[in-house]
Amino acid sequence: MTSQTKATSGEDATEDPASGDGTAAVRSVLMAVRVLEAMALAGGPLRVSDLARRLAEPKGRVHRHLVTLRQAGLVAQEETTERYHLTWRMFQIGQAAGEQFDLKRVAEPAMHRLRDAVGQSVLLAVPTGGDPLVVHALEAPNKVLISVQPGNRPPAHCSAQGRIMLAFGPAEALARTLGGTLEALTPHSLTDPGQLRDRLELVRQRLWETAPSEALLGINLLAAPIFAAGEVLVGSLGIVGSVQFVQDPPDAAMLAALHEAAGEISLRLGAARYGPRASGGTKSRQ
Repeated sequence: MTSQTKATSGEDATEDPASGDGTAAVRSVLMAVRVLEAMALAGGPLRVSDLARRLAEPKGRVHRHLVTLRQAGLVAQEETTERYHLTWRMFQIGQAAGEQFDLKRVAEPAMHRLRDAVGQSVLLAVPTGGDPLVVHALEAPNKVLISVQPGNRPPAHCSAQGRIMLAFGPAEALARTLGGTLEALTPHSLTDPGQLRDRLELVRQRLWETAPSEALLGINLLAAPIFAAGEVLVGSLGIVGSVQFVQDPPDAAMLAALHEAAGEISLRLGAARYGPRASGGTKSRQ
C-alpha cells in the first residue's frame, strides 16, 4: 500500500509534481474550483470553448472537469444550446455558506470606530462578478451628509472600490473588464486600459485606492482591501466624502486609520496581510 495518489484525468496527471501545487488530485480539485468561479463570474451559461478561453486551459481538460461537476450535481448542461450553468444545488451551497459568513457582522465594530475617528461615512463592499456591491454603510453625523446606499454598484474601472476588486480579484474578472467598454462617468474617469493596468499594480503594492471625481464630481472615496484566510479578497472598506475632506493623496492619519480597521477585520477572518496588528483600537486623529 502506497501513499501516492493517481490522477484520473490525462492532462492533470502529466503536470509537474514539483510545481508546488501538491498532488495531481489536489490540482484537479483546484481546477474544478476555478471552473466554478469562472461560471459564477460569467453571469450566464457558457459553452465549453468559452469557458476554456476564460480559464486559458485546454478545452478537453475543462470538459473533463465539467463532466465530474455535472455528476456531482453542481453544474448542468442545456440540451438545446449545450451550454453549462450552475445548478440549484450550487446555489443552496452558496446560500448556506453565506449564512455562516456574515461579513457585515464581523466588520461593523471596526467600521464604527473608523467612522468616529475620521468623521466621514464608511462603506463596506463585496465583489460580485468583478464589480463592487455596497452591502453596508455607516453615515457620519455631519451637516452635509455624503454617503452611498447599500445595493449601489459603482463601475469597477472608475471607482476606488472597483479597482480594489480588480487588483486582488480573479484574473477572469479583470480580463472581462479590460475586454469591455470603459465608460467615462465624468471627465476624470479612468478609461485607458493601459493606465488601468498600471494603476492596479500600484494598488497591489500600497493596499489602498482613491478615485476623486471619477464617478461623481466633487466626491472621493478612499478604499482598502479586506482579506480572509489564504489571502482571498472578500471585500473592501471605504471612506467617502467630498474631495475637501477625503483627499488625494490621502491624509496620512486617515489612511492609517483605514488600514488599521481593514487589518483588524482581515485578522478576524484569518488573514494577516496588514501585519499582526492588535484588534479593537482604531485611533482618532483628533
